[in-house]
Amino acid sequence: MENEHTELIIGYLMGNLPPEEMTHFYGWVNESASNKELFFEIKAMYDAGISLGKPIDTASSWQRLLNRKKNSQIRRFKLWYQISTYAAVALLAVAISSVYFLFFHESDKGLYSRYIGGNGLEADVVELPDGTHVSLGSKTTFYYDKDFGKDKRVVYLEGEAYFDVAKQKNKPFIVKTKEQDIEALGTKFNVMAYPLDSMVITTLLEGSVRLTTANIAQQTILKPNQQSVYNRNSKFAYLQKVDALQFTSWTAGYYYFPEQSLETILERMSHVYGIQFSINSEKLKKKTFTGTFYRGQSIKDIMEIIRLSMPIRYRINSQYVIISEI
Repeated sequence: MENEHTELIIGYLMGNLPPEEMTHFYGWVNESASNKELFFEIKAMYDAGISLGKPIDTASSWQRLLNRKKNSQIRRFKLWYQISTYAAVALLAVAISSVYFLFFHESDKGLYSRYIGGNGLEADVVELPDGTHVSLGSKTTFYYDKDFGKDKRVVYLEGEAYFDVAKQKNKPFIVKTKEQDIEALGTKFNVMAYPLDSMVITTLLEGSVRLTTANIAQQTILKPNQQSVYNRNSKFAYLQKVDALQFTSWTAGYYYFPEQSLETILERMSHVYGIQFSINSEKLKKKTFTGTFYRGQSIKDIMEIIRLSMPIRYRINSQYVIISEI
């Protein structure tokens, strides 16, 4: 079934579909989550070819990925069958606990709720007492204290989260990261602030937010489709115009990278997959890539897609990937 739609997707990406085929494409791609996954996987390879500056044999490349994916799925099914025969109850408990963990702690601030994002294909969503929805990225810690909603709505973030804030004009909503306070009255925005990353990135979809940043005297007001990038090393911040929707696609398991450096891309993937990347070339670190990855893809598939765009060799060793120039 996947093969039957490859030409349809490639035709769409190349802009060659006639009107009736275009209608068929939109109907098919919106039919199910698996169809969207197939589209984005093929799109990632197509984008890699565009970045390379020459056409690639997308159909053949896709077939190789399908073969690897099929073999991997067969192995996973056999393993699942063996495990479920002996430990179905234990496995179910592990699956449930992987969504997110909820803790109640006593601290200087009083009792507070603490959430830790899981590793699912889609973001874990938490609904706050005020009706705000927060989508949590992988390896993300998020919490709020017992005074949430009294005068202000203050939450704390280490990692990545997408906020759909409930409107309460008299109770500002404030996201606190290590270096920034991000204030919103009613809006949709994304914050990426992993503790060990060099960048803190805030992207606005709707409404407006006010950023107060340590070491920077002047506050910053973001407008829709603006992004603030703060460099923790240089203590420098700047604004840029972006398509904000592309920076929230991760909530559905898709990670889009528009002309970003290999170092930046792999830094993001390290959080998603819990894998460390080492690039043995300063030149490679700065090479740029445009493409889309899906959370369901393996690290090997992702590295193969990147390899289509730039000359690299890589070695995967358990939870560690070493990358070098050819």
